Parts: sequence; C-alpha cells; structure tokens
Amino acid sequence: MHHTLSFKDSDAARACSGTGLWPLPQVHPELESCVRLLVRLWYALLLVLCSPILPASAEMAPSTPALWQVDSRDGQGRLYLLGSIHFGNPGLYPLPSYVNQAFKDSEVLAVELDPQRLDPAEVSLVLTNYGRLPTGQLLKDYLPESDWHKLQALLNASGLPAETMQRLKPWLVAVQLTAAQVRRAGFSEGYGIDRHFLTLARHPEAPKQILELESFRQQMAMFDGLSHRAQVEFLLQSLEDSELAPRTLDQLIKAWRKGDQQALEGLVAEAFGTDTTPLYDRVFVRRNDLMQERLLAELRRGERLFVVVGAGHVVGDDGLVARFRALGYTVQRLQ
Repeated sequence: MHHTLSFKDSDAARACSGTGLWPLPQVHPELESCVRLLVRLWYALLLVLCSPILPASAEMAPSTPALWQVDSRDGQGRLYLLGSIHFGNPGLYPLPSYVNQAFKDSEVLAVELDPQRLDPAEVSLVLTNYGRLPTGQLLKDYLPESDWHKLQALLNASGLPAETMQRLKPWLVAVQLTAAQVRRAGFSEGYGIDRHFLTLARHPEAPKQILELESFRQQMAMFDGLSHRAQVEFLLQSLEDSELAPRTLDQLIKAWRKGDQQALEGLVAEAFGTDTTPLYDRVFVRRNDLMQERLLAELRRGERLFVVVGAGHVVGDDGLVARFRALGYTVQRLQ
C-alpha cells in the first residue's frame, strides 16, 4: 500500500513556495550543467535573504526597499510591485510608510502562493507523488558513504529523523533541511514580507481579496522534473552550502534593504545568467509570462493591486517592471 507522507507537509509546502522555480517536466541537457548555479541562488533566496538582519537601531538605517507603481493607460487600474523576502525576523519591521500607504490604497493583494489556502490532503498527495522514492529505494543508496553520514548528523541536529528522510527524493530532503536550518537560525516565515501582508489582508476591519499567481503543484513538479543525478547534486550542494556564509548572500540582503535594483539584478545574473540562457528562461521568463498575464487581466478590470513577488521577478530587462514599461504603462518608483 502506498502511503502519503507523514512529516510536516505544510512546512515543506511553505519552504518550497516562492523559490523562483517553474515546472520542468523534462530537463534540457544544457540545464544539467547549470544545476549548481540553481542551487546556490535558490539557497540564497530561501535562506540567505533571511540571514541575520539585526533589529533596527541607531546604527542601522531604516530599510528603503524598492516599490513600483504601475498605472493603466485609462487611469483606472493600478498596481504596486514589491520584491519579497519569504523568511525573516522582527528586524525587518516596521516597513516604511510609503509601502504601508500603497497597501492601504489597494483592493487586492497578489502573491505567489497563499499557504493558508493549501489543502493538507492535496499537499500530502502532491508530495507523495513528486517527493517519495520508489518502493525499495533509499536515499543513502545514492550518496557516498561519507556524505550520507554527514547528512544524517545534520538532519538529526535539525530535528529531521534521518530514517524518515531517506525514503524521500533528494530534492525534498534538501528543501526540508534548508527550511529547518532557517528556523534554527531564528528566522520564521511568519516574519516574511508576503506573510506580513497576507495577515493584513485578512484583518476583519480592512479585508482585501487575495490573488494567487502560482500553484503548489507547479512548484513541486519543477523539482521532480530534475533528473535523479541533478537532484543528488542539489542535495550535495545544499550540504556543502550549509557550512558556508557566502559574501553574496550578505550582499543580497543589503541590496534589498537599500532598494538597490542594480545590485540585485547583478546578483541574479551572476547566478542564473542572462535571459539568453535556458535556466534563466525556465526560472524567470516563463513564470513572468504567466504573472504578467494574470496581472494584466486585473488591471484591465480597473483593479488596484498590491503585488508581492520574489525580487528576481521585478528586476532586469525581462522583469515585471520592464515588461509593463514596454507595454506602455506608466511606471514610477515611489522610493
């Protein structure tokens, strides 16, 4: 009998959401050579955008993240576009007044994924279909002995039983491990920028409609679409990076807090390449195509939206800001 997964499915769902990934039913050969870069930026976006951010003090200037206002040609529809950090701590708050005012001015909150809408039964089914190794296979069979011992120790230290984890596919173990490390470092999705605004959108005194731009199944299908070899590389790279504190990660945080779009764009390009590479196309261009389509439909209806998506979707020549400008919308930065 094939059982569904028994570990914290909701944790895995949240850990995977918003990672900047899109379904890959089959992996193009050129993508295989880019897996290491994918892992490093995914790790950065999930974990290091949440690496230690000290509480606001006299020594730390208030954050001034980039916020964009996009107005339709007829003057009816409007959206505000803010890059997101998915995990955080109290030091991220309070947000500047221009961000809070834009949210107050909006009728709809658009996010990549709303965790509260996830059906636990569906999550369990999706993770079973996409995240479990075939019967009779164990994770340790695919890893060098030394790496398996290292992984066992790290999993157990993170509160993830190795015996349970070894029945899962490498990509899912990597995701679970990274999420656990984020929490061990004192960060929580409860302090993430998207979660912050989801909570505000559900406030009974000023509720807002919530629009999801992606689905949990789509994001899980992307991971499962990686070849087994690529998944093992994903896990091994996660193990290696778990012991590192790359300077790039600190640069990402500083760039977001300063609203430095040029620095953010450079960091994304360094990890993923440009819009001419297959990896960038899969991770950003195709997802931006669909996000743009959804958001345009709302603008044409005259809606006023506050959009919170990963920063990688905002910057660059193929980012949402550039796309709306190219379509003739009025785009201005509010900070």
